[in-house]
Amino acid sequence: MTDANGGENRATETREHLANERTLLSWVRTGVGLISLGIVVERAGALANVSGNQSGDVSTFLGVAMALLGCLTLLMGTWQFLRNRRQISRSDFVPTTTTYLIVVTGSLALGGMFVVYVLFAG
Repeated sequence: MTDANGGENRATETREHLANERTLLSWVRTGVGLISLGIVVERAGALANVSGNQSGDVSTFLGVAMALLGCLTLLMGTWQFLRNRRQISRSDFVPTTTTYLIVVTGSLALGGMFVVYVLFAG
């Protein structure tokens, strides 16, 4: 009976590790997306600035902020993955949502600022 429970516990731990890896991949996808979007926003401002508008400063700021948030997302996702992996291995996993809130709130705030800027700058 102990072997069955041990095998069952091992299968559960394996599923938890695989879910943790999928979460890391999701963080990486989000981080790369934010960096890419930051580059697009910055370049769009540079193109508008070439045509005589002075909108390059705001879009440069927003683009760099999005790219930095993307880098922060990659770092936070890696940190969370390593922390969760240790906790899963020790069987004392405690989920947290603070990291998600920081990234989602920051992304939405920067995206909202860019939308407001585009609507009122034109």
